[in-house]
Amino acid sequence: MAINIDLLIEKINNLQDICSSTCIENSLELPQIVVIGSQSSGKTSVLENIVGRDFLPRGTGIVTRRPLILQLIYRKDAVEEYCEFNHHPTKIFLNFEEVKKEILDETSRVLKSKNDVCEIPITLKLYSSKVLTLTLVDLPGLIKVPASDQPKNIVLRIEEMCRKFVSNKNAIILAVSSANIDISNSDALQLARSVDPSYSRTIGVLTKLDLMDKGTDAVDVLAGRIIKLKLGFVPVINRSQTDILQKKPIEVALKDEKSFFDNHPSYKKNKLYCGTSYLVQKLHSILHEHIKFCIPNLQTSIDKMLIEYRNELEIIGAINFTPREYMFKIINDISKRFKDILDGRCELSSTELVGGARLNYTFHHHFAEFITQLDALGNIKDEQIRTLLYNSGGSSSTLLFAHIAFEKLSKQSISTFKPHCLKLVGIIFNELIKIIHQITQNLSLERFPIFNDKIIQTLVKLFKEKSDSTHKLVSAFIDWNIAYINTKHPDFHHWRHSIKEVEKKEEEIINEKNTKITFDPIPINLKITKNMTDQDLLEVQTIKALVTNYFNIIKKIVVDQVPKAIMNELVIKSEQEVQSTLFREVYEAEGIAETINESDEIKDRRLFLENMIRALRQAYDIICSI
Repeated sequence: MAINIDLLIEKINNLQDICSSTCIENSLELPQIVVIGSQSSGKTSVLENIVGRDFLPRGTGIVTRRPLILQLIYRKDAVEEYCEFNHHPTKIFLNFEEVKKEILDETSRVLKSKNDVCEIPITLKLYSSKVLTLTLVDLPGLIKVPASDQPKNIVLRIEEMCRKFVSNKNAIILAVSSANIDISNSDALQLARSVDPSYSRTIGVLTKLDLMDKGTDAVDVLAGRIIKLKLGFVPVINRSQTDILQKKPIEVALKDEKSFFDNHPSYKKNKLYCGTSYLVQKLHSILHEHIKFCIPNLQTSIDKMLIEYRNELEIIGAINFTPREYMFKIINDISKRFKDILDGRCELSSTELVGGARLNYTFHHHFAEFITQLDALGNIKDEQIRTLLYNSGGSSSTLLFAHIAFEKLSKQSISTFKPHCLKLVGIIFNELIKIIHQITQNLSLERFPIFNDKIIQTLVKLFKEKSDSTHKLVSAFIDWNIAYINTKHPDFHHWRHSIKEVEKKEEEIINEKNTKITFDPIPINLKITKNMTDQDLLEVQTIKALVTNYFNIIKKIVVDQVPKAIMNELVIKSEQEVQSTLFREVYEAEGIAETINESDEIKDRRLFLENMIRALRQAYDIICSI
């Protein structure tokens, strides 16, 4: 359904009012016309000509120190013009001198220094039968050099404020420039170009054409031959400083403006596209079309923000229980969520592993793959094994394979599992703590800092107790396997045949030797210095194979049994005791009411969310009615 142009702009004005009263303004980019220009560009006079009234404060230094949202509202039946301020909604202003004073008073209410500026806007509504419905945002004039009594950073602060408003992708930029200076040096156009490089949403307003040097004109600028703006330039004639001091009526000034363009040899051929009257009609039309273009994206943005704020408010929630009822509910929720997360019944993620899936991956991938890569003998050299073989034989012959050496090397290799298995206990312990932190965050228990800390401390203590007992169990499990080397293990049985083969080959090697033996004195520190014989090599390789085989058998046992021990002693027993521990240590503790004490930060956040949702609903209703 088509909607009246004026009504459309008024609805956006209503939306602007809602946004200005909340923080939505910082998140929602509204379609609006933003007026920028240097202090000497005649920006104030342009706005007064558009309104047809002398209503803006004037003076030296920075006069416009807060953004002024000027909402012109056409009322056909308005007997006389009147104004309203959003900060003073119950008062109607009929006298425009009072409007000037109110702008100054409201500015000073927020800004104590006359040389200070801020982004908090003042909203002025003007109802009249003599205006076209239009909304303009007037900003402080751009300056190059601060005055002696102004802050050194005032130039940058004003520029940053103006940049923030014109950076809004839905803002039409009304750039006011003086015709009697080089247009390429225009402060307004330079700022506009920094946020709108193609000048697709910038309208140029050219002032002071009547002050140009004799014999010159601004035709090339207006025709876009120097700087091309998609929305073009509009020339206007403002009142001079003398006119203002002599209180020349704006109605007279507008007639003089029309006469200037009607009679000027350079502009009269295109006089229909010159002057304040044409500028107002052009802005009215552009704003209307721009609003229609922006509405779908505005609705999408409001929808998105509503969903985000509602979700956050739902998480924060409202307190509808007594402290004891609330604590009872939370303890049951934590217990259920803890079990659900471990069992994989929680909200699933497609981007990362969570809860029980992380434990499973740690056991069967991270831990299992690491243990599988361990080497039985590590950095033990063959010479060390040969020495051990000799020593294990004692005073007896080493002809037969040394079982003592095999056991010693096997125990040494099995002991390498212990630090890694104990580290796994610590990893799972930390994962359980992460799960609890995740649960308390999802339940927004941060709003009760004391209660939240008590919950976490209690469960960390429980997990620590179970972790300590699991630590002892896993350590004992490795010790069991070190203490008894089971050569009767089914997977080790076939190596007996290999041992007999080695013994047979050793005997053959000895029988083949026919070397003379000499008896030399034994040195004090006796080491084996000769190269390994065939017999030595055979024995070393055989024991290495046997130790590696047995190590691989224990490796499979460790990969299988250690996760089971940790799951039972740490994870499952913790899960079984979460609820009872919380009831015993938290629910039955003294001072329960004090623990359900919401922080001021959470209270403020809830109030903020409620206000934002209320404002967004109003904004949504406005958008849907367009």
